[in-house]
Amino acid sequence: MDSFFQYLLESAVCLALFYSIFWALMKNETFFGLNRFYLIFSLFASFLIPLFNITSPFRTQPPIVDPYGFSTSGDVSASGFNLLALLILIYLLGVAVLLMRFGYQLFYLFHTAKKCGIKKTNGFRFIFMDNDITPFSFFNYVFLNKSKMSGQDFNRIVSHELIHIKQYHSIDILIMELVTIFHWFNPFVWPYKKSLKETHEYLADNGVIAQGCSPTRYQMLIVEQHVGVKLFEFANNFKHSQIKRRITMMTKIKSKSWAKLKVLLILPLASLLVLAFAESKPAAPDLTEIHAAADSVPPIFTAPQENTDKDKKLAELKKKYKALAAELEKTTDPKKRDTIKKEMEMLKMKASENGDNADKNGKKTKMEIIKAKYAELETALKKTDDPKKKEKIKAEMAKLKEMANKEKQLAAKEKSEENGDLTEAMLEKEIKSLKVKYEKTEDPEEKAAIKKKLKQLMAKKESLK
Repeated sequence: MDSFFQYLLESAVCLALFYSIFWALMKNETFFGLNRFYLIFSLFASFLIPLFNITSPFRTQPPIVDPYGFSTSGDVSASGFNLLALLILIYLLGVAVLLMRFGYQLFYLFHTAKKCGIKKTNGFRFIFMDNDITPFSFFNYVFLNKSKMSGQDFNRIVSHELIHIKQYHSIDILIMELVTIFHWFNPFVWPYKKSLKETHEYLADNGVIAQGCSPTRYQMLIVEQHVGVKLFEFANNFKHSQIKRRITMMTKIKSKSWAKLKVLLILPLASLLVLAFAESKPAAPDLTEIHAAADSVPPIFTAPQENTDKDKKLAELKKKYKALAAELEKTTDPKKRDTIKKEMEMLKMKASENGDNADKNGKKTKMEIIKAKYAELETALKKTDDPKKKEKIKAEMAKLKEMANKEKQLAAKEKSEENGDLTEAMLEKEIKSLKVKYEKTEDPEEKAAIKKKLKQLMAKKESLK
């Protein structure tokens, strides 16, 4: 669910940026076909760009090192969870309401067509209605109120609606309606929808005038049709709220050819968005042998303990230490930082007294202390710019690395010795078992086989020594 909402937000950002480019640079241009292409193409691009799963060549994320198990990424407070659940519920309710509204409008549209009767002419379906409506079209259905039109005006209105049908504007409208339903929370989706419808009207107006209709008479006809009942929001209405803009666009001087190049802005913008949503490249750790975290909890807090009172004390100390570490990271006051560090050292001492780590797991504890110290030096190295200090820190880091290697070699040697002792004990047990078997059996062949096996085991036992 989280990834879905992340996808929604990223696509909303894309939609907002693409529309901002259109509104700032293209909405007043007279290349209406190109504007329609830009709006539809950028609509699809807004939903495809967040799906690109690439790694950013520029951004890197710090290596996630949490050797002591103190990651807090999964901690979600009850209030935070409730807020997220509430937002999800509000979003789903909005989608449900708009989907029901969309379904009702589709049903009512075709129900009205069936009720009023359909007249087929040249592959188009005309529905003549008695109520005072503004002419509109939906796919190859044209809804008209013939009673208030003269013959010439009727032809102009029909020509306008047929241009909508022939240029498949209804497909654009349906796509935009679905986008609006799932992006209803995006404040840019509503003006985007309005601009797309305006572009459809400009294209239809231009088409009628290109057929020889007088621009002046056609403009008067638009004003006359301004009064009417708007039945279906997602159909292509002859009437449009932006009557003044439609008339302005008819009389506007045609845009210069170079203005078409503005549409190419979609390419660099799309590339930038792909990079913006790309995953950060994970940074390779500086060392593979010693993993350290700058803000880690000392190993004295993490040694395995039985479920006793010591566990509770260690848990309390761990919680306090973690709180102090977070406070230390936030504060910049030198005196306050020193005070916090002293308190943290006291907590480490108390934890050491309660944990008995050295007695229970000395070798592991020593290795973890080396790791923690190395992490502190690594952090100090990144923060300082003094060459002398850097050299001193590097020398200490080299010593720690050498100590870590020795600890690893010692642990490996002890493990090898343990394995050797175990193998010798197993051999001794098997030899004793074969000797007992040899004494009990009277079969010469079996005795010979056991004797041969005993020689092999004795030789193997000697090789281990």
